[in-house]
Amino acid sequence: MGKKDKDIQVRLEEVEKNINGTKFAAYELAIGKKTLGVIIEKSAKSFEIEMTDGYKAVAKTLDEAVELVIRRWNLND
Repeated sequence: MGKKDKDIQVRLEEVEKNINGTKFAAYELAIGKKTLGVIIEKSAKSFEIEMTDGYKAVAKTLDEAVELVIRRWNLND
């Protein structure tokens, strides 16, 4: 008997991040009550990723950033 696949609901919540006195738009990516990481919009074409495990990366689009966070979380979970 195989396990049934179950849907996992991922939330993307808009927040504000203050870095060195400058406010940036940011997005928290979470599954249930667990936060996977934060995506900080540095400019229209630059998104910084900060994972809860300390991993950091840069993406060109928000979609790419979300995909990187989920992929990284899947590899380490």
